[in-house]
Amino acid sequence: MSLVSSSDSSIYVYCIVKSEPFCDGAPGLRAGPIGGAADGVYAIHYMDLAAIVSNSSASRYDVSRRNMMAHQLVIEEAMARSDVLPVRFGTLAKSTEQIEERLLKRKFGEFHFLLQYVGGRVELGLKVFWDRTRLFREIAEEDRIRSLRDSIAGKSPEETHYQRIQLGQMTEEAIIRRRDQEAEALMDELRPLAVETKVNKILTDMMVLNASFLVDRSGEPALDVKVNALSEAQAGRLTLKYAGPLPPYNFVNVVVHWEDE
Repeated sequence: MSLVSSSDSSIYVYCIVKSEPFCDGAPGLRAGPIGGAADGVYAIHYMDLAAIVSNSSASRYDVSRRNMMAHQLVIEEAMARSDVLPVRFGTLAKSTEQIEERLLKRKFGEFHFLLQYVGGRVELGLKVFWDRTRLFREIAEEDRIRSLRDSIAGKSPEETHYQRIQLGQMTEEAIIRRRDQEAEALMDELRPLAVETKVNKILTDMMVLNASFLVDRSGEPALDVKVNALSEAQAGRLTLKYAGPLPPYNFVNVVVHWEDE
């Protein structure tokens, strides 16, 4: 379960939503709560806003795959009924009153502004990877690299030690340069189809691009078509992995500091 027990009960907060789709009489959310609380997931309301929460016996939650998935699945189910403002993973409150008074009431105007901004919009994610063999074949054909490679061919590692170090450095620089060029070319194609974009951290050596796109739901098909066209055009060279629709994790992430409230 990857949680740390506490003698005091608390309330885990997943996201902020519009209240009406979660009012009395609405079907409950089926996603299992983080930590497996028996009483499930429910809403705490303040005027026309609500926080989606579950009871917790933990003082904190480890960033494990199981816990992250529980957090995300609740938010994604809530998104089927309302625009959502994801709350940062691991946010715990001491009481219902704290959520009502020190979160929903105090940030009422801010949350309304953010809900209006993400209204009718979804996040789509794109990760792009090199084909390793094709990448190194292309780099090996660059004039400077090919010339240096040819000059040390057939010679012993001992007598070409420094040239081999130089070749490695040149290859690394070429990979970074090509990655930046390819990423920017892809973003030039995709950026005009999104309301907002975010380029995220590269996670592996063979990753070219890790980007998120906030798009109007009506504009989602156009981005789908463009990504599919790019995937076909780059087949055998780049692999595009496309995900969504998702809650706007990379564009809105509510961070709560209770001690500052």
